[in-house]
Amino acid sequence: MRIFTAILFLTLSALSQSYGQVAVANSQGAETPAYPVSLYKEATSISQNLYNGRQYYVYDSRQEEFQFYNQRKWHNGVVYYDGQKFDSIPMLYDIFKDELVIKHFNGDHILMQSEKVDYFMLDNHHFARLEAGKDINEQMRTGFYDILYDGKTRTIIRRTKSRQEKIVDKRVIALYPEKNFFYIFNDGEYHAVHSKKSVFNLFPDQKKELRKVLRDEKIKFRKNREVAIAKIVARHDELAKP
Repeated sequence: MRIFTAILFLTLSALSQSYGQVAVANSQGAETPAYPVSLYKEATSISQNLYNGRQYYVYDSRQEEFQFYNQRKWHNGVVYYDGQKFDSIPMLYDIFKDELVIKHFNGDHILMQSEKVDYFMLDNHHFARLEAGKDINEQMRTGFYDILYDGKTRTIIRRTKSRQEKIVDKRVIALYPEKNFFYIFNDGEYHAVHSKKSVFNLFPDQKKELRKVLRDEKIKFRKNREVAIAKIVARHDELAKP
C-alpha cells in the first residue's frame, strides 16, 4: 500500500528544516543533491501518475442538492489507478457525470482518467469500473458500479443522478434526484432487478427459503432494497452449495 501522503508530509518537513543545504560534495568534488531533496523526488515520483488528470471545477456548489455520491464533503478513500494502489486520498464521486475526483495536496481538484481507474473505495463502498461486453452485458453502460455483493451470484448497483431545474423567486434551482439500477449475475449474465418479485423469479426453486430470510430478519424490501437484495442473494449462494 502506497501511503505517499504521509511520506510527502514528512519529506516536506525535512526540507523546511534543512533549507539552505543545497548540495554536498562527493569524493570526486562534484555536487550531489542533499538527502532531503532526493527523498522528496523519490516520494513524489510515486504519485506523479495519480495527479496527471485535468482540473475539475465544482459546479452548482451553492445548491442544496448536489451531484456527488452520498455527500459533498471530501472523504479519504482508496483508489487503484494505472496499476498502483493509493491510500488515504481525499476524493469525491460525481455520479451525475460518473467521474472520480481527488484533491491534490496543493488544494487543486483533479479529475481521474476513468479508463485508468480499476476500482476505488469510498464511504465503505467498493466501486469497480466495468466494461460493457467484457465485464458486463453488452447493453449495459461502461462505468463505475457499486459492488453490493461479491459472491458467486455477484450483485452490482449502477448509481445515477439526473440534473433538473426549477424556478423559485426568479432563481434557477438545480435538483439532483438519484436513481439506482440493480443487476444480479445468474446463468452467465447480469439481470436487471428492481422489485422483490423480479429477484425471486431468478431463483424459482428457492422462493420459500428466500422469503423466509426477509421475514426472519424483519427486512422490508421497499424500505431497504439494498440490504434485502444482498441478503437474498447471499442466502441463495448458501443454498446452492453442494
